[in-house]
Amino acid sequence: LSQLLRQLEPLWQRQLARRGLELQLAINNDLPPVLSDPARLETMLGGLIDRFSRSLPGGSTVRLRLQAAGPRLKLQLQQDRADAGSPREGVGLGGAGEPEAGRVQAVGPVLSWNPTTGSLQLSRQATQRLFQRLGGRLTERGASGLTVFFPIC
Repeated sequence: LSQLLRQLEPLWQRQLARRGLELQLAINNDLPPVLSDPARLETMLGGLIDRFSRSLPGGSTVRLRLQAAGPRLKLQLQQDRADAGSPREGVGLGGAGEPEAGRVQAVGPVLSWNPTTGSLQLSRQATQRLFQRLGGRLTERGASGLTVFFPIC
């Protein structure tokens, strides 16, 4: 996972720079591998970065930290705001607080679609259950960030 994050960092730097955002990576050394398919993990991580950063104000910094946490690796995404005095709207895995929420249409009980952007997204509860079934865990800390725990080999 740490190797994959380092490989994806330049791509994410460019993507975030187009939105006026900065990325800072902090990866602890000598971390064990995780139980996951690297190709699927790359897609999931890219979606997580995109989703987390989508509604951040320009000038913000996305902090990504990977560290050991018992039998798992802990990946944290946090935002440092350019303007710490203003509240942050709708960062994370969807919900009524997001600016695009008015355009999102339910496709079923766990899937929604945004016709403006063409993006599909799982509900927060479905995403958390999926992580649990894979041996991981996903938690959100309101507007302060989100954390994903990956099981290690």
